[in-house]
Amino acid sequence: MHDGVAGLLAVSAGPRISRLWLFSGPVLALMVVAVVLYCALPAPYVTMRPGGARSVEPLVTIKAQAGGPKVDEDPASDSLLYLTVSTSVEPPGFYVLRGWLRDDVQVEPSEPFLGTQSKAENLAFNLALMTDSQDKARKVALERLGYEVESEPLGAFFEDVDPSVPAAKVLAPGMTVVGAAGHTVRTRDDLVAQLETRKPGDTIELSVIPLGEEKPQTVEAELTERPGSPGQAILGVTVVDHSTFVFPVDIKIDTGRVGGPSAGLALTLAILDRMTPGRLTGDGRVAVTGTIELDGSVGRVGGVAHKTRAAIREGATLLLVPPDEYSSAQEVAAGRIDVESVSNLDDALDALVEHGGSGLPNDRN
Repeated sequence: MHDGVAGLLAVSAGPRISRLWLFSGPVLALMVVAVVLYCALPAPYVTMRPGGARSVEPLVTIKAQAGGPKVDEDPASDSLLYLTVSTSVEPPGFYVLRGWLRDDVQVEPSEPFLGTQSKAENLAFNLALMTDSQDKARKVALERLGYEVESEPLGAFFEDVDPSVPAAKVLAPGMTVVGAAGHTVRTRDDLVAQLETRKPGDTIELSVIPLGEEKPQTVEAELTERPGSPGQAILGVTVVDHSTFVFPVDIKIDTGRVGGPSAGLALTLAILDRMTPGRLTGDGRVAVTGTIELDGSVGRVGGVAHKTRAAIREGATLLLVPPDEYSSAQEVAAGRIDVESVSNLDDALDALVEHGGSGLPNDRN
């Protein structure tokens, strides 16, 4: 009797296992396929980690122009570093999963990072920002040395467009406005003047040149209300002057495929160091991050925590950062590198002198 019951149990157990496998097997297979696909396909995230701390002066070449002023070029030093963040936009899911497991990798959703841009548009835009940053560095450095730099305003340039505003349907970062409501726009102030006469909800006809194109297009942009200012109409963009310059000295800068404006201050200092005797950095290695504006002010950048780690890794003894990022850099530095907050070019030069730099010839006592 005992053997018979065991036999019945043994016979009846087989089909139950089979039916369980018939259900769970395909589910497990689908789960494996889903994981593999997630790891292989682009994920809607951006990963950021410490990038490079590269010597900037060897990237700068300075030559006198025919009929222009004589130029004395000092040998390039490797002691001035510009900093980058290694950024991957919508990478394969495997990299996102790996990033979540590492302390030195920051993972963020890609939508706020890209805004209304595609990956290709974002890359082109950041390369354009680097080109603009190089021009600003040339102008600020040359004028600091007493040269005259001629400029011609070309329009109002969109550095950013709020994706939540109505105008984002027709406007994008990298566009240059050359006309508004039938009036020529050559500067940011020209555009602002046309907006001041309108109300939220109004539309305005704009003539814009998209990034990488030459011919203007006409668009109708709806205005929105400025938060906290009832009745004041805005487009919802960050706009700056877009100008072309005539430089008295031929200064070439080769930053390759590095994009963004955050090397502006480093490039300015590199040009100054190459065009004057002495060494602005002294005997130490100095890492620098911050935009440079036409008035010599230093603007904020992103990823300063990652850049601080890169500076430490490359053996820098001093880090110059914009005021807004000073506390973050100090926290990451934790005493391993001196950090100085600089709000303009003069602040940066003073900080270098305090840390053993030669200073500019005209500034020396």
